[in-house]
Amino acid sequence: MPRRDSKNRNRQTNPNNSGTARRGGRLIYPMETPRGPNNDGSISRGRRYQPKTVDYLKLMIFDSEKNNPYTYSGKGAGSGGGKKDTIMKTIYLYLPHDLNETYSTSYDKVALGPFGDMVVQAMKTGDMGAITQNLQDGAKAAKPEIAFSAVSGIFNDAARFAMVDGNMSKNQLAALAKGKVFNPYEETVFKGVNYRTHNFTFDMAPRNAKEVENIVKIATTLRDAMLPGVSGAKSRWLTIPRFFKIELVRYNPRRFEKKGNSGNMSKPEVMSTLLTYPVNLVLTNMQLNFTPTGQNSSLRDADFSGIDYGPASYKMTLTFDETAFVTRDMYKDKKK
Repeated sequence: MPRRDSKNRNRQTNPNNSGTARRGGRLIYPMETPRGPNNDGSISRGRRYQPKTVDYLKLMIFDSEKNNPYTYSGKGAGSGGGKKDTIMKTIYLYLPHDLNETYSTSYDKVALGPFGDMVVQAMKTGDMGAITQNLQDGAKAAKPEIAFSAVSGIFNDAARFAMVDGNMSKNQLAALAKGKVFNPYEETVFKGVNYRTHNFTFDMAPRNAKEVENIVKIATTLRDAMLPGVSGAKSRWLTIPRFFKIELVRYNPRRFEKKGNSGNMSKPEVMSTLLTYPVNLVLTNMQLNFTPTGQNSSLRDADFSGIDYGPASYKMTLTFDETAFVTRDMYKDKKK
C-alpha cells in the first residue's frame, strides 16, 4: 500500500476544528467526513479511507434587520440581499436522499370572441382611431351572437316568470336551431410563475456527546432563525425572522488539510459551489422527531457511567419557501 494512503487512513477530518476566523461561526453534520471502503472492498475501521470529496447542503442565515430581505422594496431591492460578509451563521448538512427541484408556471384561458383579435392587433399599434374602427367592425361581426344571446335571455326570463322549467344559453339555442355553436376564439395566455417550496429531511444519529451538542445547536439555530423576536414597550412589535440563502457545495477534505490552506474552508480548492438557489428563502416549517425508529432509545456512555445524552437518533424535516419567483435571467452565467 502506498505510504501516502497509509498515512491518512486513520485520520478523520473535522472541518469544525479549523482555526479560521469565522463570522458567526459554522455548524456541520456529520462533524467528521464519512469513510469509504478499502480498495479490496473491505470496510474494517482501521483500513477505511477518506473520500476525495463530500457534498453538503449549505444554509446561510442572514439578519433581516441588517440586510434587506425583500425583492422589490427597500434599499438594495432587486439584489436579493445577503452579502457574504454579513452572514450570521452557516450550517452544513449532508445532502438528503430525496433532493429535487421543481418549476411551475400558470396560464389562463381567455375567450377573445368575434372581435377580440381585432382589438389586440389595434392595441399593438397604439392607434386609437384604428381601435375604434375595429370595435365597430367587431360589433357588426358579433350581430348573430348578440341576437342569440338576446333571444335566449328572453326565453329564460319568460320561463322564470311562468315558474316553469327552462334555461338555455346562446350556444345551446344555436346548436338546436342551427346545428352549430359560436367559436369562442380562446387563447392560452401566460399568467405568472408559481412560488417554489423546498423540503429537506435529515436522519441524524450522534456517535458521541460532541455530536449530540452539535445537533442541538443546529436545531436551536434554525428554530431561532425562523421565529420572530419582540421589541418595543410591552413587546409591541414583532421583528421579521431571518432569511436564508442555500447552496449545494462540494468539500475537499484532503485539500482542507493541505499545507497553506490553514484549514480555510472558504478557499475555492477546498469548497466549490455546485448549485445556488437563485433567490432568498424563509424557513416556514421545522419538524423534529426524537423517535424516528418508533421507539424511545437514548445515547449513553460506553463506560456505563449513567450519563444520558438524549435521543439516540433524530429526524429533522425543513420546509423553505422562496421569497420571489424565479426567471430564466437568474440562471444566466453572469461572467458571459
